[in-house]
Amino acid sequence: MKNNILYLIFFALAVVSVVAYQKTDFTSASRVTNEKTLAYVQKKESSQELVKPSNSESMHEKSPIEELIEKLAKASLTEIKPLIESFWRVCLKQSTCDELLSDLHTNTSFEKYQLVAQYPTKQQEFKVLTQSEDFNTSTVEKVERIKSIYVQVWGDIASEVFHEAFSFYDTRAMLAELTDKGNELEYNDFIEQLDTLGQQGRISLDKSEQYSIAIEVLGANMSPSKLSELKSQLAMQYFGKEQAEAIVARQYQVIEQQKTVQNYHQALKQKKAQLELFRETEFSDLTEQQWRNHYAAEIKAFRKAFFN
Repeated sequence: MKNNILYLIFFALAVVSVVAYQKTDFTSASRVTNEKTLAYVQKKESSQELVKPSNSESMHEKSPIEELIEKLAKASLTEIKPLIESFWRVCLKQSTCDELLSDLHTNTSFEKYQLVAQYPTKQQEFKVLTQSEDFNTSTVEKVERIKSIYVQVWGDIASEVFHEAFSFYDTRAMLAELTDKGNELEYNDFIEQLDTLGQQGRISLDKSEQYSIAIEVLGANMSPSKLSELKSQLAMQYFGKEQAEAIVARQYQVIEQQKTVQNYHQALKQKKAQLELFRETEFSDLTEQQWRNHYAAEIKAFRKAFFN
C-alpha cells in the first residue's frame, strides 16, 4: 500500500512536470513566433517606405529656368521685358539657348516665342539705328524720333513692351515744353502743371523732386537774387514752414560757401601772379629748389590766412 502511494505521488509529479514543460515551451515558441512576425512586418513596412517616394520626390520641383519659361508663357506684354532679359542672361551663361528656346516654343504662343527669340537681334538693330540718327533737334522732336525707331524695330507692340521707356521719353518731352514756357508762367501755374503730371503718373509725386524740377525750369534764366527769392517761395509752397525755413537756410549756406570758394580762387590767382612777378625781380637770385620751397610756403600761408 505504501508503495502504491509513492508510485502515485511520482506519477503525479511527472505529469505536472510534463504539463509545465509543455506550457513553457508553448509560451516560448509563441513569443518567438510573435517576434518573428513583428520583425517581418517591420521589415516589410521598411522596404515599402524605401520604395514609396517622399512628398518632395513625388512632386516634381521646377528648376528656376522652368519657372522662368512658365512666367514668360503667362506674362502680359507690359510684364515681359525683364523676363526676356533674364531668359537670355541665363541661357547665354549656361550655353543652352537653343534647348531653352525649344522648350519655350512648346509652352507658349508663336508670337511670344518670336518676341523672345528675336530680342537680341532687334536690340542690336535698335542700337544701330539710334546711334546713326542725327538728334541735333529739340527735345520734343528727339523724343518723337526715338519712339518711332522703337515702333520701326518692334512693331505695334513696342509701346507695351517698352512702356517704361515710352513714359520716360513722354515726360522728358512734357518737361521740355514746360521749359520753353517757363519764363512766361507764374510759379503757381507751373506748380499746378507739375502736380497734374504727377497725378497722371508722368513725373514723381515726391515733393522734393517736383521742387527740384520747378527750380531748374523756372530759374533757368534768373539772376542769383531772383533765383534765391524763387527758391524761398517754392520751399514755402511745397513744404511746411519749419522744413521750408531749413531748406532756405541751407540754400543760403550753400550760396555763401560758393561765394567763398569763388573769392578764394580769385584771390589765389592773384597771389600766384604776384609770386611769379617776384620770381622775376626780388627772388631772381634763388635756385630752382629754393624758389619751389618759398613758393609752397607762401601758398600755404595764404590758404591759412584766407580761411582763418
